[in-house]
Amino acid sequence: MRKKSISIIVCMLFIIAALIPVSGKLTIEAPDDEYHQSTTIQGWITLPEPIPVDMILEESICRRMSFHNGYPATPVTDEDLSTVLWAAYGVTPNGGRTVYSPNGSYSTTIYVIRSEATYVYVPANHSLFLWKTGNYLSLGQNTGAPIKIGLVWNMSIAGDEKAGMAEIGMIAQNIYFDANALDLATLTTGLNVNDLYQLDLPSNEKPEIIMHLGHPPTPYSFTYNPLPQSNLPRVVNNTLSLAEAVNTRQIATEWNNSKLTLLEHSQILWASYGTSYLYDHINNKRHRTVPSAIAIYPFKIYMVNETGVYSYTPTTHSLSLLVSGDKRELIQDAVDPGNISVASAPLIIIPFWDKNLGGQSMIGWWYYESGAIVHNILLEATALNLGGNVLSVITDQNGLRAALGLSAQTNLVCLHVTLVGHTGGGTQNNPPTDPILTGPSTGQRGIPYNYTIVSTDPDGDDLSYFVDWDDGTNSGWVGPSTSGTMMTLNHTWSQPGTYTIRGKARDTQSLENKWTSLEMTIEGPRLELNIKGGLGVKATIDNTGTADATNITWEITFEGGFIIPHKKTGTIDEIPVGKQSTIRPFVLGIGNTTITMSLKTDDGVSAEKKVHAFFLMFLVIGVK
Repeated sequence: MRKKSISIIVCMLFIIAALIPVSGKLTIEAPDDEYHQSTTIQGWITLPEPIPVDMILEESICRRMSFHNGYPATPVTDEDLSTVLWAAYGVTPNGGRTVYSPNGSYSTTIYVIRSEATYVYVPANHSLFLWKTGNYLSLGQNTGAPIKIGLVWNMSIAGDEKAGMAEIGMIAQNIYFDANALDLATLTTGLNVNDLYQLDLPSNEKPEIIMHLGHPPTPYSFTYNPLPQSNLPRVVNNTLSLAEAVNTRQIATEWNNSKLTLLEHSQILWASYGTSYLYDHINNKRHRTVPSAIAIYPFKIYMVNETGVYSYTPTTHSLSLLVSGDKRELIQDAVDPGNISVASAPLIIIPFWDKNLGGQSMIGWWYYESGAIVHNILLEATALNLGGNVLSVITDQNGLRAALGLSAQTNLVCLHVTLVGHTGGGTQNNPPTDPILTGPSTGQRGIPYNYTIVSTDPDGDDLSYFVDWDDGTNSGWVGPSTSGTMMTLNHTWSQPGTYTIRGKARDTQSLENKWTSLEMTIEGPRLELNIKGGLGVKATIDNTGTADATNITWEITFEGGFIIPHKKTGTIDEIPVGKQSTIRPFVLGIGNTTITMSLKTDDGVSAEKKVHAFFLMFLVIGVK
């Protein structure tokens, strides 16, 4: 028996030697022409029309994440690059810009580094202008990304570098949002940023950050995992897409007397510095709504309205009262308000940089992060049909801290003050009343169920309705119809589970009411898969549904490497509700492998899981 085992090991070692190239290099073929419609080096390249990114704004914020290395050689299409660059710094249909500069001085130059040359992005005609020929992708951190984006401060346009870095923070957020929504990967880094001087930058330009753009080494893998209950409502998706939010951002200088709802407070605070409601299975964590320069988050977020001053805790998505009473006049006295009415703003969000948490030598990076915070607030305010504005000149830090009850905390430094509220004057348009949503609360898969929704408008406006079915689909806006007219919609769910149905109404002036929700439980088994490595492959199946799963057929396949056998199948008689079944198929091999497991019950319930791993005989490592 011992001799037989030794023979197997020796055989496997020969297989390893045969599979590993002597040079240790991998030959990559040239990309297809469809990816390179503009690789000819010329003076100007007119970019294609940007792709309308229809991902809901809140979902795109949740998907914001960085990929630090291992970008595959797959090129980025011109359409995708065009979309990312437009989102970064482009011109909107109304003549505005995709990011907001409080002083109107757009001081960033964007260099696009590709394998054949480096270009300057020109927002005015959405094109690339040839800057320098040659391959400079080696500049900065080496991630393998096929495109690098150099964000450079033009000191002749804006003399304050900190303001320039805040603008770059806004630009980077849009690059994150659009890249991730397009299933691309990106990263912000200041490592070796001075390498950009090798591009022969003008003397009035200073490199600030390099962003990397490519495809993710591992496909995105998110699942909805709601934030825990707190004294703030859970974060919900509105109806505005990422592209719509960027295009229709509302900048206001004065506000009407309409108060914000608690849900609106919750959404704005979450967007500013909160935690994603999507769980990332690649990195096994939730991401934050803004990036961190050095893996720390040194800002503290304070909220002010007419009732007092509150401290926001991102990890629990909750508020705590610090000081009672209206402090908005005191805040106005501590800033340079310009033509903005600070004292009447219904909601003021103030991010304070904590010097004890973030090194003062990195002050530029903290302006970058503060810029990302206020950018998120402005976009989320737009999704809520609210206006916003930003103040960047704080004239009295001590007075501002005193107004918020923070006099003793001299380690806190305010970089920006953000204002949010309802806008407009004269005759006030009122939102529709909260809708009444009715329908069944339990049902079966594959059967259509009717739901009714109705609302009335105080101004007599016609109404349209929108219903989110919580399974990745929605009704879209249906209507308009006369105020008070009941609308009937139906929906069919394909998988068991408990779904939170949400409905809202919108009047003809685009003013919406709050979501109304009700739960629908689709009965049946619900199977969730998990695959782990170690000594062999271990697959677990959990029944998280409301009924026992019976007659389950499973299949595991192995693609890539040298795996014996390349497929295993089997059956499981039953997995009761709340129970788990474990499968340990006997396989061995060598090399990088994609493991795919699928299963199906006799009544059509199915599930699939795909992971990547490395086999070294019986040992399975690097499962992700």
